[in-house]
Amino acid sequence: MSTPPDPEKENPFAALDATKGAGVSDEQLGIVNSFKDADEALSFLENHPRAAEIAAEGNAILEDPVQLKRLVRKIDFTIAPLLACVYFLQFLDKTTLSYTAVMGIRTDTHLVGQDYSNLSMLFYVGFLAAEFPTQFLAQRISRLGLYLGVNIIIWGLILGFHGACTSYAGLAVVRTLLGVFESCVAPILVMIIAMWYKKNEQGRRVSWFYVCNSLTMIFGGFVAYGVSFTHGSFASWRIFYIAIGAMTMVIGLIVAIFLPDSPVKARRFTDAEKVAVLMRVKNNQSGTQNARVKKAQVLEALRDIRIWLVCLATLLSSIPNGGVSNFSSILLTTFGYTSQQALILNTPSGAIGAICVLSIGWLSDKWHDRSLTMLIAIIPTILGAGLMIGLDPGGIPQNKAGLLAASFLTGTFGAAFMLLLAWNASNIAGHSKKVTANALTMISFCVGNILGTQTFQNSEAPGYISGKISIVATLSALCFVIVVLRVYNDYLNRQNQRKLAEMSEGEQAELREKMAFADQTDRRNVFFVYTH
Repeated sequence: MSTPPDPEKENPFAALDATKGAGVSDEQLGIVNSFKDADEALSFLENHPRAAEIAAEGNAILEDPVQLKRLVRKIDFTIAPLLACVYFLQFLDKTTLSYTAVMGIRTDTHLVGQDYSNLSMLFYVGFLAAEFPTQFLAQRISRLGLYLGVNIIIWGLILGFHGACTSYAGLAVVRTLLGVFESCVAPILVMIIAMWYKKNEQGRRVSWFYVCNSLTMIFGGFVAYGVSFTHGSFASWRIFYIAIGAMTMVIGLIVAIFLPDSPVKARRFTDAEKVAVLMRVKNNQSGTQNARVKKAQVLEALRDIRIWLVCLATLLSSIPNGGVSNFSSILLTTFGYTSQQALILNTPSGAIGAICVLSIGWLSDKWHDRSLTMLIAIIPTILGAGLMIGLDPGGIPQNKAGLLAASFLTGTFGAAFMLLLAWNASNIAGHSKKVTANALTMISFCVGNILGTQTFQNSEAPGYISGKISIVATLSALCFVIVVLRVYNDYLNRQNQRKLAEMSEGEQAELREKMAFADQTDRRNVFFVYTH
């Protein structure tokens, strides 16, 4: 009598097949109806013609420390440099207005009154208007690397057009369009990190690209300082825009060609390496991606109080960012430094910010704690803004060196927003829910930055007292929201533990496998663990 074939041996990924259902009847733990509803990784694993062979090869990589280390290094070298270049360019390109503000753009384009602040704001208006459409379009296309690269090329071209502007109206158009095409960046980068890395690796990896915010202050400051010495019929700020725009387009082409869309679609990785990548992140319980926009997941994101708390935290961290990123050079001139000195003195702030971001990212992974490390990053900036108020009453500098040191301290709080991005990478499952949550987060980022640009009123120059007070007030409120988020994440983890206690070990083992790539949301997955 012949023995019936063992499906586990015929297909070693059968346990992951969420279309087959599980031995748990609770509908809230329901599994998907088809591969189209599941994560794209499930279809790749289940339908691979050499499933048994690549499963064995993938497991061999995971079980061999040398091969595993080599795989992680390959992921890092494939993903991290490109993400860093993208974020470097995004922050540099949107803050070029800050550098050119002291290079003559305000005079040459006849900016008066609130025109400069409005131009800073219009970038975020375009960003805000495009955020939801661009994120859902990226999901439908499911070619994240290509989509990102094309957007970069277009915004590089728009940046070059800044150099041809002669009026406020022209600058208003290109600044708005710049925001439209840059709006896709941060959510896509967060998605990519979540696809490729385990939760306890994500904080550090997000810091690797987010540190470029600080590095652009160094790079942009030196370049703008050098360009400011050029003299001729062509204004130095126009040369600056054209040069940065051309560089952006080149990087965009490289990203479109070389950045993998997902682990399943990564051309530089063998099928065995793809399996190893997917099995490595399986316990994240958040999958990779799904091209279908699921209404239920979108609605769940809109009802999830945790996501709104992240949005509130993002808003509070972005109000100071909108002011500091656009007015940093101007503030230094109000402390008694020349325009050229202001450009070069922005670079130490960038160095301090870079050290802070990398240190905070590393600590958050080492301690498995996002909230505590966020608080460590925020407090020095509150102190720095307080010193700027105390040492510059009424716009009359009392201590030039002290004010410079205070401005350097304001470079630390950016690490908090970096960890909010890492929180989204670690704490949300279900691809449509991720897309919605990331879009809401970036909309909050835009609104905060718009408000931030308006806290620095031209009528209050040179003291800009409202802008400085807003930094202290919003970051103090942010500390409170972070503590609330920590408590709520811990509460959700305790809820999941209680549900798991009602299941047998066999039910847990079976359902854990099936939920890994089922494209279910974090609130519908009892195995999901929220980082605090």
